[in-house]
Amino acid sequence: MIADQHLHLERGPYTPEDYPVAWLERYLETASLRGVDWLGIVEHGYRFREAAGLLPGAWAEARCLYALEPYLAFVERVKALGLPVSFGIEMDWVEGAADGIRRFVALYPWDFVLGSVHVVDGLGVDLAEDRPQLRFLGMENVWRRYFALSRQAVRSGLFDVLTHPDLPKIFGDPLPGPLDEEYRRTAEALAQAGMAIECNTAGLRRPVGAIYPHPAYLAAAAAAGVPVSLGSDAHEPENVGQDFPAALALLRETGHSETVHFIARRRIASPL
Repeated sequence: MIADQHLHLERGPYTPEDYPVAWLERYLETASLRGVDWLGIVEHGYRFREAAGLLPGAWAEARCLYALEPYLAFVERVKALGLPVSFGIEMDWVEGAADGIRRFVALYPWDFVLGSVHVVDGLGVDLAEDRPQLRFLGMENVWRRYFALSRQAVRSGLFDVLTHPDLPKIFGDPLPGPLDEEYRRTAEALAQAGMAIECNTAGLRRPVGAIYPHPAYLAAAAAAGVPVSLGSDAHEPENVGQDFPAALALLRETGHSETVHFIARRRIASPL
């Protein structure tokens, strides 16, 4: 089974208070064309008022607009249809926010919880407007801090998958030398926590033009026995399952023999 375990419905004819099932059906149509058997739908937690303040700053505050209950009503409607879809939530790891994240995640029995690091010391690593400040701080320092935060997220026990796990490369800045030790340490933390790592094809649609994470990171995960999930990080139907043949080839090359997806927080493995 091929599962696209990281999809967002955020860009379409709806708000999280009024989701048309027809919009989800367009994702399913693309999945069928690309040989994807299962979809994992997530929303960003910061969009919901119940998670207000968990991702601090004006950028997140401007997007924290919706109540959770109408979205959950949509989730229940879809589940009643018996479609090949599971529902999760993507939560940003922020130092000191563990209790709040735990409380928010507990509001609904999600099928899976994605953990991501988008912000390093108040700056968005994937925001073009913050990139000059990050470069001023020094990308070596940004990477070091990013991996430290990633390991905090892993050790929190809150998440099932670490998503787009080398996101600071998004704009194609040269890596600050070999990161093999960071890859190894984070892979070992993932193994100890029983978490999966994500192979995310969205980087091929970004300036870096590369899958997340680096092949050496995927190889370190395989060596540590860390399971891997597959995600397009699509925010629109046309990107469902995009570039999965390249991702599957990369997984084989780096020592992986299966992918995983989640239902009711239960990990399900499928051979490559």
